[in-house]
Amino acid sequence: TFIELLIGAMLTPAGFVTEAYWVVTMRNHWSSYYKWLQKGHWSWLGLSRQFVRLILKVVKQEVIHLVIDDTLTLRASKKAPGSQIHHQHGNKPNLAQYVRGQCWVSLAWVIRREKQPVALPLLTRLVPGISNTGKRVAAKTLIRAVYRLLDGRKVRVLVDGWYMRRIFIESMLARGFDVIGQVRIDTRLYDEPPKRKKGQ
Repeated sequence: TFIELLIGAMLTPAGFVTEAYWVVTMRNHWSSYYKWLQKGHWSWLGLSRQFVRLILKVVKQEVIHLVIDDTLTLRASKKAPGSQIHHQHGNKPNLAQYVRGQCWVSLAWVIRREKQPVALPLLTRLVPGISNTGKRVAAKTLIRAVYRLLDGRKVRVLVDGWYMRRIFIESMLARGFDVIGQVRIDTRLYDEPPKRKKGQ
């Protein structure tokens, strides 16, 4: 099936469709899958949900680990969707401190394959702006797209410090998900106790 082809493409080192075709036992000739990829019309959201159902059927885990992270795709054109000037957090020596690019927030499911962790990508969303608020909104949107399929299961969401804010954490807890992430030292998740008056 087409879902099996996509899984094979994600698990092969290079991620090419031709490699996936040889890894997975397919029913049709390889050209039919290329035509489907080029001319077919489908819902990426529906495809992602079907992928989640397939993982639930094949992979047996007591705890489901979801990972949310963002990545920057460099762009030269200002006309590219979501093309903005971003701070280059990777501190790569061959790049400027500020670069033009697209920021993508991705949701993946981490499983173990032959004792090695493998991240299966579920959905990716383009962040239209450069604020961290936009990243958190995108992350919540990705979770909202698939969370009903995970109802009644123990789920942990792993994120980095940019997402560890009250609005995101409370949203995950409301769905019954645990959140694991490093909180920045300048971020407070609780209110300070009132100061005592002298003599009390």
